[in-house]
Amino acid sequence: MKIVDHFYERFILGAPVIIVRIRTIYTREGIFGLVKYIIRRFYRKILYVLDPDIFGRLQFKDWQKNIEKRYLNKQYIEDVSYTVGNDVKFSIIFPVWNKPQYIIHKALSCVVNQYYKNWELCISDGSTENVEETREFLKEFQKENSDKIKLNFLKNPSEINLIENSNSAIAMAESNFCIFLDCDDEISLNCLLELALAVKQNPEVDFIYSDFDKIDLEGNRFNPSFWPDWSPHTILSQMYTTHVTCYRTELLKKLGGLRKGTEGAQDWDLVLRLSEQTNKIVHIPKILYHWRVYKGSTARENSGAKNWAYEAQKKVLTDWTKRNNLNAEVIEGAFQGSWRIKYSIKNSPRVSIIIPFRDKVIYLEKCVKSILEKTIYDNYEIVLINNRSIKKSTLTYLETVSKMEKIKVLDYDEAFHFGKLNNWAVEHVDCEYVLLLNNDVEVINDEWLNAMLEYAQLQEVGEVGAKLLYPDGKIQHAGIGVGLGGAAAHPHRMLSGDGFGFQGWLVNPRNVIAVTAACMMIKRNLFLEIGGFDPQFDPAYQDVDFGIRLYEKGYWNIYTPYARLCHYESVTRFASDYTDTLTKDAENAVKLRKKWPQYVGVDFGADPFYSPNLSYDHEDMRFRTFWYPEDWGKRVGLIYDFKKNNSS
Repeated sequence: MKIVDHFYERFILGAPVIIVRIRTIYTREGIFGLVKYIIRRFYRKILYVLDPDIFGRLQFKDWQKNIEKRYLNKQYIEDVSYTVGNDVKFSIIFPVWNKPQYIIHKALSCVVNQYYKNWELCISDGSTENVEETREFLKEFQKENSDKIKLNFLKNPSEINLIENSNSAIAMAESNFCIFLDCDDEISLNCLLELALAVKQNPEVDFIYSDFDKIDLEGNRFNPSFWPDWSPHTILSQMYTTHVTCYRTELLKKLGGLRKGTEGAQDWDLVLRLSEQTNKIVHIPKILYHWRVYKGSTARENSGAKNWAYEAQKKVLTDWTKRNNLNAEVIEGAFQGSWRIKYSIKNSPRVSIIIPFRDKVIYLEKCVKSILEKTIYDNYEIVLINNRSIKKSTLTYLETVSKMEKIKVLDYDEAFHFGKLNNWAVEHVDCEYVLLLNNDVEVINDEWLNAMLEYAQLQEVGEVGAKLLYPDGKIQHAGIGVGLGGAAAHPHRMLSGDGFGFQGWLVNPRNVIAVTAACMMIKRNLFLEIGGFDPQFDPAYQDVDFGIRLYEKGYWNIYTPYARLCHYESVTRFASDYTDTLTKDAENAVKLRKKWPQYVGVDFGADPFYSPNLSYDHEDMRFRTFWYPEDWGKRVGLIYDFKKNNSS
């Protein structure tokens, strides 16, 4: 049965995606290209099972060849150069500190060789080792590029002077925008050109960041980091706007540059302070920065370098909570550099946990029991929505639990329709918050309700979703990705629930465009204000549509890993009409694409929180290795419609 279901979902419902893919390859490369593609796909599937690390490295090479090469080539560079002109000037902030000359030279060379030429290089040297040799080297470099190089040497530099050194370079900047470049790293040769294009398309932008990868001393690139668009709650869990970062110079100087006392987390502190002043932030989903890896560098995993940097991160986040008058505790997260802002819950508001069901009392009983036994937050009620149950065992159970203080039973005597049923239920409760919960769910950790409520109470937050696991411990839900599979799907589904996930996705609270209504918390008034679920979606994608509508209204939706539940995934919904249900899902996917064409297409997605460099054909976070000329422009080079709300 499972094999048949998988075949039906992957190949029958996914037929539009497969057909477009085959037609595109055949048109572009002919029958031999198509055969080669099919053979390679089978080989990669086998390799993925046998050695995921090798599979990942091959994927990155494919990504460079099939994706990056499309915009890192002579014709594209010439076309974009003509479009952007030469009006925007960039200052590269380049603090030098105790690095070998050959490494510094690599960094300087990548600036000199930029395709875009309107720049100045602001160098401040705070070296405490090989001081004279470094200064002579920098002076000689300045002579070779005298019209573009500004050079300053710190007097009596302290042992660790990153803040002072960087601010010295910022003070020399006389340009529209400042870019930070560590003296042992590199920016891609198209970096300034892409930044200039982003400014051209978004003249009001105050902050731009890109994706990045790592590079060794031989120039080999690896371990790419593909990030979401601006995510104000993700940035409080981990510093992801690391490289490249580009700040409007006027605002950067208004903020006072880097803040003394934040050494090691100064970039995180700066972007948090900036986000309190502006929401005009643009993400370029291209690798424009190469983070150097060598012994002693911070880019080297488990190097032990700069452990003091992580100590500064807690201070930066704590300071953020104080500036924003938030009663919250900063707690270490799942890995070094991962953090949790644990907000205090104000006034202990009452939560209605709404659970629709029709018979299947064995699941309902487990669900209710787990809530009663494992929930430490006390101010809640369980509202059981009985949808025409007829079995004696169910009715007997309802008679018993309806006498309990925290449980009430409401009868919904209409044909099952997930959206209409929940809309009705929310109207018939009077708590400040509602939590929609499937009856085939069991609570795992005792703070689950607190973890969801601490985010749901925030003014800027729309809906909050939980980490849902299958009974075998694999991921069922960690947020929804819109556009995956031609409609929507769950990134990381079927991957281990014990892992960190791609870029810490599974273990850090993060912004997503939507969450599953199998476990979703929201302010009751907001649910009603938005209009509840759209009844045209039945039985699938109503929660996807709901999340997009919240996002379109300016709210931020959140997934939190600190609420963990086991989900049997609709075992009480699917029965003898399973095939009919899947057919309806396909019909609803068409409706979703028609309603939200800016987010969903047959063979593309434009989810702001799911990188376009990741595959929209899979849920396992593999890299995108296939070029779709018709959809790439929907995410890259867009003129941003800056969200009106603030993240604080």
